[in-house]
Amino acid sequence: MGDTKGVRTFSRISIAGWMAIVLLASSPCFAAQYRLAAGDTVEVSIGGASEQRHRAQIQIDGTIALPGIGTVEVAGLTTAELQSRMETLLQSKILRQRLPDGREQAIVVVPGDVIASVVEYRPIYVTGDVLTPGQLAYRSSMTVRQAVAVSGGYSLLRSRNQPGANDPADLLRDYQSFSTEYVKEYFHILRVDAELADKETFDQTPPQDISLPSSAIVPIVQAEAESLKTAQRDYRKERMFLENAVKQADGQFAALSKQQEGEEKGVQADEEELDRVVKLFGSGSLPSPRVTESRRALLLSSTRRLQTMVELMRLQRQREDSARQIDRAASQRSITLLHELRDSNVHITDLRIRMRSLAQKLQPVSGSAAVPAGTGDLKPQVTVVRKSGQSWEKIVATEDFDLEPGDVIEIALHAPGGS
Repeated sequence: MGDTKGVRTFSRISIAGWMAIVLLASSPCFAAQYRLAAGDTVEVSIGGASEQRHRAQIQIDGTIALPGIGTVEVAGLTTAELQSRMETLLQSKILRQRLPDGREQAIVVVPGDVIASVVEYRPIYVTGDVLTPGQLAYRSSMTVRQAVAVSGGYSLLRSRNQPGANDPADLLRDYQSFSTEYVKEYFHILRVDAELADKETFDQTPPQDISLPSSAIVPIVQAEAESLKTAQRDYRKERMFLENAVKQADGQFAALSKQQEGEEKGVQADEEELDRVVKLFGSGSLPSPRVTESRRALLLSSTRRLQTMVELMRLQRQREDSARQIDRAASQRSITLLHELRDSNVHITDLRIRMRSLAQKLQPVSGSAAVPAGTGDLKPQVTVVRKSGQSWEKIVATEDFDLEPGDVIEIALHAPGGS
């Protein structure tokens, strides 16, 4: 009470509260002197006392309950009248609030410290030929056009009202799911085609008949592009390894072929030498050990020649195996990619059929689930049902008609000139 600092704080907050009320009053709803009704939620607070903030929904009997005051009837009041009534009830009340240091401080409420406002209005309801009829939160200056937009737009699907019919929201969800899967298969096919053609990139333009945000398409494209790079890199590494094995075998084969030529000459020379020695031994010109040595030399050179021939045969077989592996890897890669391409084409065809079926369900009339006002063959007829006093009245409205809390908007699509 004697704390001038506290009083200044109250004044600043009170001014801020009054400014908020003035701003709210500038909306069309408040300009029309909207009167509170059951279902609205009001808030009453005391400036400078954060603990003294109470929010309550107006009950069906038109009252709210406030701590320390009890039941207060507020239905039928305007916002300004609500503010005035709360000031009258709370003025000169002594409230207590706990300070940060734990002490309690008494507060004497003056009218300027009281802030009363509507924080949430009764919902509005949309029914009839919209995609998702039901309850909507009311916002100041809300129009029929905005309510229809939040309800998913105009649609005749609901008007059929057939037993067991799918919910449009579920159909839209399934359609978006199929669209995402379609885009995956679409770019997978492009990636497989590029891999079969041994290309580094593929066309990354999204399909024209699919409407998905770029945030959903970009990761799919990036994943397929990275998969293409990885697959091409792995295949080329494997092919290079096998080609290097063939080159090494060719080099070794060439070296051994030269060695074999030398050994053939050596064997031929040893054979000629053995023939000469045998003739000399027969004439008694040479002793027998010399013949034995010549025979041993021929045996050694023949053995080396045979070993070289075996090694040449092994290298030839190894080279042929590596060459076959190159062809087999290329063939297996092509077979695998062709199988992927076949399966993807089958899958994308199935998805296209499913999407076309869903599109027909979502677009039962004029090829469009959403029929904008002023276009197409159908026109929206809008009726606003509003409670006035104790009775309800029906108002023929346009799309720019200003709504009030609790309104029921009935939408009916008709052909021009039809009933």
